[in-house]
Amino acid sequence: MKINKSVEQAIYVLLILALQKDGEALKSRVLSAHLQVSDSYLKKILMKLKNGGLIVASASKNGGYQLARPISTISIKDVFIALQLTEDRLELSHLARFIFPDEKHVEESEQEISQAFDQAFAAFYDQLDQFKLDRLLKEDAMGTIDWAE
Repeated sequence: MKINKSVEQAIYVLLILALQKDGEALKSRVLSAHLQVSDSYLKKILMKLKNGGLIVASASKNGGYQLARPISTISIKDVFIALQLTEDRLELSHLARFIFPDEKHVEESEQEISQAFDQAFAAFYDQLDQFKLDRLLKEDAMGTIDWAE
């Protein structure tokens, strides 16, 4: 499994929004400038975070992006789901049928392999769900920085 850079960028966007003074909205250009990433690429991530219910957007002069809910309720799994990175599944080529002459043994082998991967993916996402993003922030830091200044 390869985890791309959008996960890291999404996590830090959420942390910046959590630290934003008084929860005020931030423009994408402010976020991309602080993260030193492409604004056009970051907008794609922001759209996924918005569609995933992690942030809200307002399109006014003073608008921008804000957290949709407290950072203490947002996990890394939530980020994965918002970025649509949870499509982990094993696609078998049914190679077992070339090795085992018994069709029943082939089905059982493939079923065992699939179950092992399903259990591993479930454990992976359970672990990510336990990691809430507020763990990365100092207790008294939330809402104290004006990133737009």
